[in-house]
Amino acid sequence: MIEDYLSGSIRQSIERIRQLRGIVQSRFPREYDGLRQICLGKLDHILVEFNNLAAERIVDPTLQTPRRIRIFKRLVEQLNTVEGVGIFAINRVNVADTALNRLITEISTEINYPLINPVVSHMSQDYFHIYSEFHLLCLPLIESRFLLHMPDIYHELCHPLHRNLDLPNLEPYARAFKSSLFGMVAHFHREALAADRLRNQEARLFQIQLWRTCWAKYWMEEFFCDLFGVLTVGPAYAWAHYHLCIKRGGDPFTTPLTRETSHPADDARMRAMLSMLRSLRGFDSEADSIERAWREFVAAMAYRATAEYHLCYPDAQIDAITRAAKEGVDGIGIVAATSRTKARVRDSLNEAWRVFWNAPADFPAWEGAEVGKLLPPMAEALERP
Repeated sequence: MIEDYLSGSIRQSIERIRQLRGIVQSRFPREYDGLRQICLGKLDHILVEFNNLAAERIVDPTLQTPRRIRIFKRLVEQLNTVEGVGIFAINRVNVADTALNRLITEISTEINYPLINPVVSHMSQDYFHIYSEFHLLCLPLIESRFLLHMPDIYHELCHPLHRNLDLPNLEPYARAFKSSLFGMVAHFHREALAADRLRNQEARLFQIQLWRTCWAKYWMEEFFCDLFGVLTVGPAYAWAHYHLCIKRGGDPFTTPLTRETSHPADDARMRAMLSMLRSLRGFDSEADSIERAWREFVAAMAYRATAEYHLCYPDAQIDAITRAAKEGVDGIGIVAATSRTKARVRDSLNEAWRVFWNAPADFPAWEGAEVGKLLPPMAEALERP
């Protein structure tokens, strides 16, 4: 009976793939060509495996059926991901998505982005994030109608670099990133040896190993993406981090003691951003303002750095990462932000923060007009009855 079920369900899944291919093959703006090719490639691969499963001759059900069920479940999971992520983004294409994709093209041109542009979709149910396997950058539903969080796009543009470190044109960046990883491992190795010599409790050794794992698996990439954001958009990126921390963040000094976390402490991230901002030409005043605002926020909430925080995020480590990230990003020809060079999107995002602080009450009206300039097709659509 179970094989009869598999026979029918496999054929239904093959029909599902046929219909999904029909959606992907429909006419869409050219900005979606890359995502369409990715989805078609994944569908083709899954289809081949389903066809192989359907054609398999059953000789010994006791051996074959459990394996076939496991394969079937794996293929269904893969198909659900393609449908629920990539094809969902394609099928919901609208004026706002298309306008934002054209803005991404402009951003990529301004900063000399070294990879194919990701497709962008307003399909996030939380915050900015990227599906690397689909090269799909996701924003919340109406996020592009507002400007203060938009610098985080630049952070997300950096994540695909880390999926392509083997490309020849990214070699300087890869070298800088890997040297930072080696430096981090060496640092915590020394800390572990020191703790062992002092016969520190096992809990401290566990914490050092935990921090090293977090740095290697998650945090180093997040720091490099933050620093890429500061390098490419300037002060607006650090202000966006401040904005996000107040709206959604917790204790900015939180340091893991028992289990891994995917993102480093917000205060450590801000320290790195300010260090990078001061290394760029003409942003010292902005860096001072951001640092004052950050310290006021921390003091107002009575947040305090712990001894573990300082051990996990030492100044020397933050400074070394900042230098390496700048060297790596410069090495791949990214156009860095300066106070003297002009770039329409970057300048607009920095101007948004200047206007916000100069006249917070009047900001929404200015912001609406500025969005109309940056994303005119979307603004026109919003004005229609």
